[in-house]
Amino acid sequence: MRRQLPLGEPLARGYQFYAFPLAILATEARARDWILSNYIHVAFDPKAPDSPVPFGFYLYDHAISPWLEVVRTSREWVACVGADIVALCRDSIGAGYYPYLNLDEHHLPGRAPYQQWHQTHDVLLSGVDDDEGTFTVYGYTANGSLRTTTVGQDDVARAYASLDEVENDCFQVYFYRLRPDASYRMRLHVVGGAFEEYLSGANPSRRVDMLQEEWERAYGVDSYVPLRGYLRDYLNGDAAYDIRYLHVLWEHKRLMTERFLRLAELAPALAPLVDDCRAMQTDAVALRNGMLWHEQKGRSSRFVEEAMPRLERVFDTEVRVLRQAVEEIRRHPTQEPATDHRPVHQGTPTDAGRGGGT
Repeated sequence: MRRQLPLGEPLARGYQFYAFPLAILATEARARDWILSNYIHVAFDPKAPDSPVPFGFYLYDHAISPWLEVVRTSREWVACVGADIVALCRDSIGAGYYPYLNLDEHHLPGRAPYQQWHQTHDVLLSGVDDDEGTFTVYGYTANGSLRTTTVGQDDVARAYASLDEVENDCFQVYFYRLRPDASYRMRLHVVGGAFEEYLSGANPSRRVDMLQEEWERAYGVDSYVPLRGYLRDYLNGDAAYDIRYLHVLWEHKRLMTERFLRLAELAPALAPLVDDCRAMQTDAVALRNGMLWHEQKGRSSRFVEEAMPRLERVFDTEVRVLRQAVEEIRRHPTQEPATDHRPVHQGTPTDAGRGGGT
């Protein structure tokens, strides 16, 4: 059998656990409204830098989407039914499912740990070629690029079996498949409600506390407090380099620009805010790239001088833009109650498979 399942450019890619489903959803243009109605909240873990995800998007479950069918199993289930992992993944791809599981990258060519050290990491399989005896594997490679590579089926089998022997706390074996018959339209009151939560620093996990305990983090605008602290400590030489903080900040502002472009189609009065979002995105990417340059090319006095004022400008612009948007959305005519049918915005990354990242 030979089959390649399509992948698109994910709207966010800082961590693989959300980049993978977003890459699948990117193949369906109609799914964009759902994506832009979510990925609004961010969460900063007070356990950072020891947290596996110190700062990231918050969704209750990154694998929940009207456009995504998900079959959730585990390594234990695979063992109980006596399934061969290669045959299981092969047949799943043949049926249109993308297997999502953890493998030991020690056995995966093209990954940084290959034949050097053992490391469990999540991967997405998107293709199979029995003539060549290979799988197409999607994820971050040794050079830091998110792309597909070709890996032998025997290598995948070894990488899967190895996790019985090395440290691993990620047991998910999931299967994603696009739902072409789904529907979801962006609704102003839903997005406006999420903006209000973001501006107040509300804990969105409280809306799903019948399913799990509250997830204690700094949310929304409150996340800027620890983010400022991290950046200040880094500039002073008191915190280790970790590009994930500013990368997530940039992804969030890039998504905000895309979101306001769509909102302006529904409410033209919001169109003037698009340029503000673009300016905010420009500042955020300058922060991210400035930190990369500062770390890789030598200590840059320009970054040291500009980083904190630029972060404050991002904060000030975002608060102003979202407040204006909330006021305009409140004035916009709608027949839908402001508190009904809100999407679940964001929960622990571990619900969709722990691990992942750049």
